Amino acid sequence: MDIKRAFVILLERWWIVAVTLVIGIGAAIVATLVTPPQYTSNTQLFVSTTGGTSSTESYQGDQFSQQRATSYAQILTSEILGQRVSDALGLSLSGSAVAGRVTATVVPKTVLLDVSVTDSSADRAAEIANTLSDEFISYIVPLETPTGQDQARATVTIVNGAEPATRPTTPKLTTYLIYGAACGILIGLLLVIVVATLDRRVSKRSDAESLTGLPVLGPVTSVMQSPEGRRTQLDNWTSPEAEAFRKIRVHVQSIPTGPQVILVTSSSAKESTINFSVDLAVALAESDRRTVVIETDSAHPTVAEQLSLPDSAGLVEALADTADRPDAADQLAAPTTNRNLDAIAVGVGVDATPMLSTAAMRELVEKLRQSYSYLVIDAPPAAASGATAVLSGLCDGTLLVIDTRLARDRDVATAVRELQGSDARPIAAVLTNSRRKR
Repeated sequence: MDIKRAFVILLERWWIVAVTLVIGIGAAIVATLVTPPQYTSNTQLFVSTTGGTSSTESYQGDQFSQQRATSYAQILTSEILGQRVSDALGLSLSGSAVAGRVTATVVPKTVLLDVSVTDSSADRAAEIANTLSDEFISYIVPLETPTGQDQARATVTIVNGAEPATRPTTPKLTTYLIYGAACGILIGLLLVIVVATLDRRVSKRSDAESLTGLPVLGPVTSVMQSPEGRRTQLDNWTSPEAEAFRKIRVHVQSIPTGPQVILVTSSSAKESTINFSVDLAVALAESDRRTVVIETDSAHPTVAEQLSLPDSAGLVEALADTADRPDAADQLAAPTTNRNLDAIAVGVGVDATPMLSTAAMRELVEKLRQSYSYLVIDAPPAAASGATAVLSGLCDGTLLVIDTRLARDRDVATAVRELQGSDARPIAAVLTNSRRKR
């Protein structure tokens, strides 16, 4: 994935990052409110040695004190000293629990020890820190006093006593907000990457072009409506969707070979192209050319309802009757309320696929060629039915409809292979975006 593509994906799904950012900030605020406050009190100890007063002895003593300070830091956080503090203060805490609240660090290149104690009570934190210092001093005296001597080799002095903190050390809202926002953005970006990786829909013109190798038209918005709403839409064809189909008409009519019979198919079994076929037929009829739309997808028989066709034999029934009545298919095309537009419904309850490869179907198309300027044949999905391959031999060109909400790259690639393996003569791919009317 190149930088440009990644940037486009981020722009498309910026709302994911925005949502996770808000969640992260919200979580930070909640964490701040529910986290018990902790207070830290600090004290500082000075380590010194007893001995000579010459410069050499002083230097050696200073080095000795620094080494001692490192060891003392370990003792200050030990369980033994923690237990002494707990006993001295009468706390219901174990030595390890007290030691876990203590932090001791040596100030670099000095003989100073910084000691911090954190507790949920500011007063208790200061009390533990001060008691810890006292207990520590009394604890190391025997350790530093050689046998038979009265003076310790090293002594510890309290430089600064601990005072109760006026503000909690944690939680800090600012810190929590920074971490929450950073985590929210990071999680959002990861989700965008995951969604982009898993989402195999063909939603971009560039994607469709690379998969099909065809000119890509659209996008066209196909609004799913009730039959009454659909008839009203077709009778008053002034919507933005209508203008998009007029542009497709211009493209079709500008093709040098001038396709008269146009096959319309989709790339996925989930897609129905009957609405697209009807709209394209209306657009072609608008150019003062007699047009007929032929429905062959028996899985979605809606053209009769959309165009208010009279109750009569459908395509499948008429083709089946040609053996007994040679003229059965001659009067199939029924007029619609749209000028220059007739329609043939597939019929209900019968699989049309076996009849589409018959001689009767070929004869019907040839007869319709003589009566109409354009034939728009609505076919089942290319990858899901063999009907498209059969019908492609009767047509002059094929439009592959790609619904950006449903079509996956694998489906489109399969449909293209099916069309290339037949006599489909694809002329363009059309991006559509189906949605239901609210």
